[in-house]
Amino acid sequence: MVSIRMNFQPISILLTLLGGLALAGILGWIRKPRLVVFVPRLFSHSRISDKGQIVEISILNRGFKTEEQIDVSLNPQMHYELIGSNNPDAALNGAKLSIPRIGSADDCSVLLQADNGKFSHEDIVNCLSKESKGVVVTKLEELPLTAQQRVGAIGFVAILVLIGAIAFKGFDLYVENTKQEGEGNTSAKESAAVAPLDLQGWSISKAYTDEPMYRQILDKDLKISLGASAQKGRVMSLPISVFNGTDKPISLSAWVSSTVEQDGIDYERKRVNNRLVLPGGKLNMNLQAAIGAEESDRGALLEVFLTQEGGGSLKASRMVFGQ
Repeated sequence: MVSIRMNFQPISILLTLLGGLALAGILGWIRKPRLVVFVPRLFSHSRISDKGQIVEISILNRGFKTEEQIDVSLNPQMHYELIGSNNPDAALNGAKLSIPRIGSADDCSVLLQADNGKFSHEDIVNCLSKESKGVVVTKLEELPLTAQQRVGAIGFVAILVLIGAIAFKGFDLYVENTKQEGEGNTSAKESAAVAPLDLQGWSISKAYTDEPMYRQILDKDLKISLGASAQKGRVMSLPISVFNGTDKPISLSAWVSSTVEQDGIDYERKRVNNRLVLPGGKLNMNLQAAIGAEESDRGALLEVFLTQEGGGSLKASRMVFGQ
């Protein structure tokens, strides 16, 4: 027997329902019938009659569907005569104005002569069609949008939202790419500068990468060589030679340290201070360091500090391990 498990996600279902309701609401708003009666002008004086007014009444279909069998009921206490209309099928029967049909976004305007009173929009009793009921507005600003205008407005808003989303996404990608490029450049610089560099077997800190002697070591104009170490008992001897192939004198100091006491070694055996190496010259020295019997104590740190005429400096270091 095969069992089927369905994975319900409440948030997805809720979003789908809300999206469906929103879409239904928008479609309903667009398709809603909108039959409107508007009185744009009243003429107080007329040569046709001195007893009444000339009234212009506009019936507008602002919906999607064609409105049929439209009847506009007027105040029955007044007398009306149809003077003219832009719709040849418009007819007046007593106090009722009838129009067979008005297409979407279309209108019908009629001119009436109204006697036995002063006509106003309040004298329009109601407006009914085959499928809807019209409303009476008194100002041009109160006229609703046509169905086509509503579609255009929604499309315009949708385009603005889409453009905004694309612009936001593009800006987000730009910021992300810029951040990644910045992080990549920073990582590259840190990889090149922060990590100690192994030059001629020596480690040199990033602080000296802009110094002239750093480039001279890379070009082998300045050589710091460590010979084969020798060990006697717990004392390790480290032969060092420095060759100055530059055109400037170099002052050199070197020292060695370890994790154990150095009491049995003379000071001048474990440290050299301010030795001068002229251009083309070479300096040989032999430093000693005491190391321990434990594996963790068998290493010694050798450090060489050089200064060059003109203010340049550089420090090189390396670990040496005995037996």
